[in-house]
Amino acid sequence: MTAYPFLFSPLQVGGHQMKNRLIALPVHTGFAYPDGTVSSWLIDFYTRLADSGVAMVVVANTAVSADGVVSKFNLRIDKDKFIPGLSKLAKAIQNKGAIACLQLNHAGRFAKTSRPLLPSAVTSENLSFNVESLKDFMEFFPFEKRFSLTRYLLGQFNKWRQAMTCDDRARVIEDFGLSAARACEAGFDMVELHGANGYLLCQYLSCFTNKIDSGFGGNFHERTTFPLAVIQSVKKNVPKNFPVGYRLIIREWVPQGIDLPEALAFAQVLEKNKIAYLSASAGTYNSIFSPAVLKNMAKTAYLKKDMAKLTAVVGIPTITSGRITTPLMADKLVKEGIADLIGLGRPLRVDPLWVAKAVDKNRKIIQCVNCNWCLKQVVLEQGFACSRWSEELRDRTRLEHQLMTRNYKPLWVICDIDDIYTFRKSLPLLIRAKKKNFFPTVLMLRQALQGRAVDQAQNKFIEWVKDVFDLNGYGDGTVNFVVKEHKGNLEKLVYDEICMGDYGQVFISSNSKEDWRDRLLYKQQGKVLARLCANIRQHKVIVPVDLSPATLLVMIFLRKTLIREKNFNISFVNVLTGKSSPVERQWEKMKKITKLKKNIPLEFIRPANNMGNNMTTNVISALVETIITRKYGTVIMGKRGLSGIKRWLLGSVSSGVLHRLTDQTLFLID
Repeated sequence: MTAYPFLFSPLQVGGHQMKNRLIALPVHTGFAYPDGTVSSWLIDFYTRLADSGVAMVVVANTAVSADGVVSKFNLRIDKDKFIPGLSKLAKAIQNKGAIACLQLNHAGRFAKTSRPLLPSAVTSENLSFNVESLKDFMEFFPFEKRFSLTRYLLGQFNKWRQAMTCDDRARVIEDFGLSAARACEAGFDMVELHGANGYLLCQYLSCFTNKIDSGFGGNFHERTTFPLAVIQSVKKNVPKNFPVGYRLIIREWVPQGIDLPEALAFAQVLEKNKIAYLSASAGTYNSIFSPAVLKNMAKTAYLKKDMAKLTAVVGIPTITSGRITTPLMADKLVKEGIADLIGLGRPLRVDPLWVAKAVDKNRKIIQCVNCNWCLKQVVLEQGFACSRWSEELRDRTRLEHQLMTRNYKPLWVICDIDDIYTFRKSLPLLIRAKKKNFFPTVLMLRQALQGRAVDQAQNKFIEWVKDVFDLNGYGDGTVNFVVKEHKGNLEKLVYDEICMGDYGQVFISSNSKEDWRDRLLYKQQGKVLARLCANIRQHKVIVPVDLSPATLLVMIFLRKTLIREKNFNISFVNVLTGKSSPVERQWEKMKKITKLKKNIPLEFIRPANNMGNNMTTNVISALVETIITRKYGTVIMGKRGLSGIKRWLLGSVSSGVLHRLTDQTLFLID
């Protein structure tokens, strides 16, 4: 018999049987690809949560509109193209025995967009409070990060001077409904509407952000109009008995903001509108950084008194949260009727074995120390991570997050007939056997007066690409062809296209007569850049290893790409400038972090002891000699991100190798 009988008792919620009273609360991860699609790391993250033993996993903060994202790496559901990835996510959660729930959200004024949506324009009084809260927010971050954050937030404040129009409201209400339909189609068991954290639904309910005189604002009843319209739109677009939960803010902690009495009244309204459950939260980004609020939120079970009142006034299941750190505390809250279910946010992220350790009292739970490092990571767009995780897991998470802007959205640049020939010969490097997250764009650059032969060659290349993708099992519409005319300044045109398209991988052919192609490799950051050459040895790959963080990124990129492919022979080499034993130990550690197979060796080569050259030049010479004499066809290197001055003083190994290659393809991973 369990020591916590109330915590591990079943409960019916929205027609689904919860195997226990534990819920994995929605906590924003920042693990979606930049276009909003599901990444493999996001699936891994939620699979671990589902495998923890909780009854339900709520996937956080899925944007219902393109202008509703709160992060560059925000999960989205505003188009049908997101359904396949979300379906894989739902199945991954369900396969571990948990109910899969998708949280739907529009960030409103907190959205990262050129025109944030908000109920009414910000008033001078509210702007003053926003500026004051910004000071508290900035104290939360290291000094070197404050300037860029301040500049961004002041820019956002300036965008809060225009209210939503009637058309905006109608469109967002419909977006919620259509998104719920997609969530249902993707296989989720429930959806949850995000009415907390100061996001759009919360903004309409709060007098702090809603200054509309009538209709969608004014008295309490009118301020409920927008969230209720969203609920009706959602229910209209899903099957009759499909459960819809609500993330409810019970205290906003801002002037004229939502407080407990109003939250309780709204909870009763939500129950009448057939909401399946209420998940309570407190605070918004305008309040949670103030010293007084931080002190309150540091207390264990700080929502206990408010939750008791909420549970007492409604007849639907309630989920409490707020630093519930131990199974004993959680069991007592259920036993005393404070709440029906226990939401675990950060405690479950700190220790995914929380539930298993609750069953086995001899195992000690790793506690959340409330350092808020995870929140800093998310705000800085670095992805969710915990200071109490192992160094290996933190490093792996950092690498996986960096890879989201690199193993993503390829661009092929075709400028002339020679490029067409090179791309045809480079096909094994361009198309993956596993068709995951492969969305190439082919940029065809044409001159206004180019010859008919060039036109015909480009048109034939387009047809050839389509045929190749069809033969390899890709569906229609996978390849996007963009044709643009140019007047000679190819470097600027290609650079602008890369920046505007937010591409993660760029493939361009080598051409010794056009230096701009090599320059382009060093003008871009945070991407995979490949200079292709037409050789027949592309499957023979050399990877120079210098044991830097750049090498870690190369290793994890390869693990997800070429190492999975058949017929590729990949050699990892290190130019040894000292003793081998420290390098071997570091190599074993790096393989563990990146999950490369233990039996992959690292080969050592020694540079020539040329006293007339510096060490960088000797390393370059040793690498180039190995590449050419052993007839490697592809070189894959990390770009260490040296500034122009450092590169001039110290020399860049990758640049030195690039300029000495003959017919080899070079990948630079930055």
